Amino acid sequence: MTIGRTLAVFAALAVALGGASTADAQEALARAQKTGQVTVGIFNQAPWGFVDANGEIKGQSVDVLKAAFAPLGIAKVDAVVADFGALIPGLQAGRFDVIAAGLYIKPERCKQVAFGNPDLRMGDALLVLKGNPKSLHSYADVAQKNDVNLSAGKGSVEYQFALDAGIPKNRLFAFPDTTAELSALLSGRVDAMAETTATVNALAPASDKVERALPFTQPVSADGKTVYGYPALAFRQADSDFRDAYNDQLKKLRESGKLLDIVKAYGFTETDLPPADLTAADLCK
Repeated sequence: MTIGRTLAVFAALAVALGGASTADAQEALARAQKTGQVTVGIFNQAPWGFVDANGEIKGQSVDVLKAAFAPLGIAKVDAVVADFGALIPGLQAGRFDVIAAGLYIKPERCKQVAFGNPDLRMGDALLVLKGNPKSLHSYADVAQKNDVNLSAGKGSVEYQFALDAGIPKNRLFAFPDTTAELSALLSGRVDAMAETTATVNALAPASDKVERALPFTQPVSADGKTVYGYPALAFRQADSDFRDAYNDQLKKLRESGKLLDIVKAYGFTETDLPPADLTAADLCK
């Protein structure tokens, strides 16, 4: 076989493989409906998505996913546990079909994934030692006190909020999971943990040596508006049809009151629901 012919064969194979990959991505919804199952990427953290002691996949994000996918004929949910920072790369690599991990909709992430519409409006909180010995009630408090160290999840929105508040990197520590963060707090390596309100509420009962810092002042944007996070499911960008089908079902869950029932089971209230007309497209701008 000549070099030219060999190159032509490889080129044809590349086109064929590329076309197959695109076709597979576009058929993710059809495949899930045909098999009745979907694979979801989770961070294994309450309240978003986790595997309980019985091996059952639970969590607010997972339960919303299950309720929305069931009418589409997708009843079986398998999970792949990944580090938070590996969720988007894992989705893009095809390790799973959707992320259900309380992933916030952010413009930079919108360039990488196709977000479903938000299912919650989430604020932040600080977990501190009992009695809040450093009197911490905001990111600004941490920034202003040179003897205070703060932890946040690796790649998390809270880490960026801390940087935006002026907390220097030498006093800001990123951890791969909340277990490591809690250990650092209890050992005195950090003075506070910055996480979502939901995560802090879930962690506070884990030890009688810690508590949620109350009150807490939410971060404010440059235009003076209180900053909230809006978590949502995330799909591959090529799977926009899957995302759209999910959004249709999410709207029905909201209108029927079932979405509120789901989030209440994880300690949320009606005030934690996003505005009914707020979309991922709005938040991706």
